[in-house]
Amino acid sequence: MTKGLWCGFAMLAVAACATRLPPAPPGASAEPCEPQAAACLYGQAIALGLEARALPARSGEILKNMLDALTRAESADPNLDEAGPARVRALVLIRAPGWPLGPGDSEAGLAAARRAVSLRPLYPANLLALAEALTKTGDASGARENYARARDAALALPAAADRDEWLRDADQGLQRKSH
Repeated sequence: MTKGLWCGFAMLAVAACATRLPPAPPGASAEPCEPQAAACLYGQAIALGLEARALPARSGEILKNMLDALTRAESADPNLDEAGPARVRALVLIRAPGWPLGPGDSEAGLAAARRAVSLRPLYPANLLALAEALTKTGDASGARENYARARDAALALPAAADRDEWLRDADQGLQRKSH
């Protein structure tokens, strides 16, 4: 399968996931996504993130486009996917290399993580993003507190794969902060 075709399939799957709709079966027509709709922008941003991983030589340009799509998605619907646009923006900004290699900006990532938590304060993924941003900006105490909050929030949810991943991430964060 060619890389372009794979990226097309990935974008369709991500867009379907972002809108919480089941993907259309092969051969069936799916309703078109409005290009400026929050779910489409969010799905586009996630697909761009996958593309940046696949094409590291172009990742700086791709991540810039990803952050632009996330900004527009957050403006259109900040609550989409449990404050997903702000959460994903935070993760990109705190994990990407800074200028001149990439768009990384720890302080802007921290601000985005705080927005996500302000919108959905009990969503474990938002608390984990905030804990990671606090770690990156040197606030070990705040990071430890948010890893613990993420663990507690995850424990309050029914058993699921996401819950298990959030618990694992929170426990790993707490272990790193206790050393």
